[in-house]
Amino acid sequence: MAEILSQSEIDALLAALDSGELDPGDIESESESQRIKPYDFRRPEKFTKEQLRTLQMLHENFARSLSTYLATTLRALVEIKVMSVEQLTYYEFTRSLPLLTMLAIFNIPEWEGRGLLECNLALVFTMLDRMLGGPGTASSENRSLTDIEEGLVSQLMRQITSLYKDAWQTVANVHFDLDTLETNPLFAQIVGQNETVALINFAAKIGNTEGMLNICLPHMVLEQVMDKLTTRSWYAGQTRSHDPSVTRRLRRSVDQLMVPLRVNLGEAVISFGDLLNLQVGDCIQLDAKTDSLMKVKVGTGTKFLGSVGRIGKQLAVRVEAVLHGGEKDGE
Repeated sequence: MAEILSQSEIDALLAALDSGELDPGDIESESESQRIKPYDFRRPEKFTKEQLRTLQMLHENFARSLSTYLATTLRALVEIKVMSVEQLTYYEFTRSLPLLTMLAIFNIPEWEGRGLLECNLALVFTMLDRMLGGPGTASSENRSLTDIEEGLVSQLMRQITSLYKDAWQTVANVHFDLDTLETNPLFAQIVGQNETVALINFAAKIGNTEGMLNICLPHMVLEQVMDKLTTRSWYAGQTRSHDPSVTRRLRRSVDQLMVPLRVNLGEAVISFGDLLNLQVGDCIQLDAKTDSLMKVKVGTGTKFLGSVGRIGKQLAVRVEAVLHGGEKDGE
């Protein structure tokens, strides 16, 4: 749509023409140049700006779901956000990848095609270290995955493709089935080199490790839903009822989390000399009475008050009060 000038702008333009500050020839040449737009036939633009914007909103939802899933699975701080959505040729995409990376190729039966997810190896090794009980330290060596590591990554990628399916439900009922894992981009030819693809770039941070994630979807695969990649279709899909299976899966993941629970029986202050002279059978008097309520800590905060007792031969604490606000250590 052409820009509409206000009355004050029209008056200023006429005044500039009358005073000679503005040459009518300059206006004509400028408007002529604006009508000419360069077009590269080697890189045809097959996605409209609205379609790219819809893809960005869809993948922003996916990024939030993936962040929540990885945080509960890895028990680590996870941040994932969409950086850009662009169209380019598949050749340009593969040329931008490192020689050694993790490529998860997935089939899309409903669209009769394939897509792929590329993940930086530093992120992959960090996730593997967390899954195996480690602190989440990324491997400094640049190597391929072992058979055991590949099995663990395959299991993780199947869960991620399930989340990706949920993200697409607002646009189309489609499935993403993991086909294979590759580490060399030369062996991941899902379409022709000159085919146009949509590239969704994510910035990811898992613990202290930062890296990039990329999802590549060929245009020829998305052709069946191109008419649905509009903001109108997107917001219409957002009004659908929430899938209860997503809530159940999230609750199941949260229920499996392990949290430390401690009971503070009391405190005592003794001299260093008395500490050195302690013998078996000596008693240390605490500042808490036997019938007083004890603080029950979950993590670093006091969440309950309970009374200490015994069940059979095991010591136990019975919850007497719930502290909804809680308090931190030192408060």
